[in-house]
This record gives sequence, structure tokens and C-alpha cells, in this order.
Amino acid sequence: MPRPVRPIDVYVDGLTAALRGPRRARAEMIMEARHSLEDAALAFADDGLPDLAAERRAVAEFGSLPEVAPAYQAELTVQQGRRTATWIALALPLVNVLAPLMWWDSPWSQTDNVTKYYWLLVDHFMYTSFVAAGIAVLALLGFSRGSMRYTRIVGMGAVTFLPLHALLGAAVLGLSLYQWPGAATWPPLIAGMTFNLGAFAYAGLQSIRCVQFTGGLRMRAPAGA
Repeated sequence: MPRPVRPIDVYVDGLTAALRGPRRARAEMIMEARHSLEDAALAFADDGLPDLAAERRAVAEFGSLPEVAPAYQAELTVQQGRRTATWIALALPLVNVLAPLMWWDSPWSQTDNVTKYYWLLVDHFMYTSFVAAGIAVLALLGFSRGSMRYTRIVGMGAVTFLPLHALLGAAVLGLSLYQWPGAATWPPLIAGMTFNLGAFAYAGLQSIRCVQFTGGLRMRAPAGA
């Protein structure tokens, strides 16, 4: 005899399919929802209701998915925005602070054969990094209100800014290698550029998720619902 479909399982599957957001926070929310439903169902069963009927009543009192999911999604979206803004606020200054280490004790002079645009690009990259980090800090302050709007702003701003900033960084790297070809095999430079690439890639991924998560609530009915 097939096992009867549990209303709580169906409900939790629907909630899982509806929500998008940081994986750990999403899993914790869904687990908390399941525990709340199971506790309510157990209380109704203690009052004399059959198990399935107790679960149906617990689900009914918890609220339908269209009623409940938007509040969960809003919190997940805000958390995604906070995560993205925090990463940008920390990573961009760190990239610039660590940049001198890529040339530390190198055999090349920082002043020989330097094109007139090189230091202009370097300064512009540094200044825009710190300005963007400052804006990210301001966005974090805005998240204290818990508005999804800030996640959208952070996502759209970062999706626009990061590729342009990465191109500027690539120009600095290209001029560096043009002026000091041997730097292409300099281990500190290779390590630093690997770190920079990873930092930009992660920031880009998080900003894209901000845009995706604010694009509307996904409601998919699970199989068997």
C-alpha cells in the first residue's frame, strides 16, 4: 500500500520551489517552517485529530503559499543584498591595499619606461574602488530598513560597475606587462591577479543574483500537489 502524501511535505516542497536566495538562509527558513508545521500538527493530533487531518489543519492555519512565500522571499532578497554589498565594501579596498605586494621586491623599477597614462589609470582604479566601497557601505545602512529595493539598487549598480571596473583593471595589467614583460612570470603578480579575478567573479555572481531575486516571486507547484 503506497504511503499517503503528507500535506506538510507537499507544502514544504512548494515553499522550497517558490523561494530563491542564499542557500544556507533559504534552507534554515524552510527547516523552521517545517518545524512550525510539524509542531502545530502534533498539537492538533494530541487534541484527537487523525494525523493527516492534523497536518491539513496545520497547513491551513499556517497560510497558503501565495500568502506566506512573499514574506519569506523578501527576507531572503534582503539577505542577498546585504551579502553583495558587504563583499563589495570589503573586497574592493582589500584589492587595492594588497596591490603593492604584487610588486614587492620585484626586479623592475616602478618609474622606468612608464607611459604617461599608466599612473592615471592606476589612480582612477584605486579611487573608483574606494568610492564604490563607500557606496556599498551606505547601501548596507539602508538595509537596516529591510527593503528589497536596496537589493535591486545594489544588484543593478554592481552589474553595471563591476565589468567597467574590471576592464580598467585589465588595462592597468596590460600596461604593466607591456612595460615590464618579465612580470608575466612574477609569482606575486600571478597570485594577486588570481585573487583579484576571484574577487571580481564572486562579486559579479552575487550582483547577478540580486537582480534575479528581485525579478519576481517564483511560484511552482510541486509534483503531486
